[in-house]
Amino acid sequence: MKNLVMTVAAAATMLFATENITAQETESEVAMTETEVQAPVQDGFEKIETSALPETVTNAVATDKAGSTVEEAYFNEELSVYKLMLKAEGAEAETAYINEEGKWVKIQ
Repeated sequence: MKNLVMTVAAAATMLFATENITAQETESEVAMTETEVQAPVQDGFEKIETSALPETVTNAVATDKAGSTVEEAYFNEELSVYKLMLKAEGAEAETAYINEEGKWVKIQ
């Protein structure tokens, strides 16, 4: 009878000990690294520097989209159209298309 009690006590101790070990292993934090992937441009527009925009385009932005700044600029050589990512304070970013003459166009 004494051996039965000791066996049960030993089994219970081992059970609790293994649960504690398992809990410690699962609590460790895993460091994750985020990677930003830029998809290739498929709409025919290639990124350019905003400083490379023609004066007619920058003047049209200043006049028609007052308070907006050009965050990113792209150019489609085939269409001769610029794709501009405009940002105005307190507003959502806007995508606008403009030709080399400073006229706003719609791209379908």
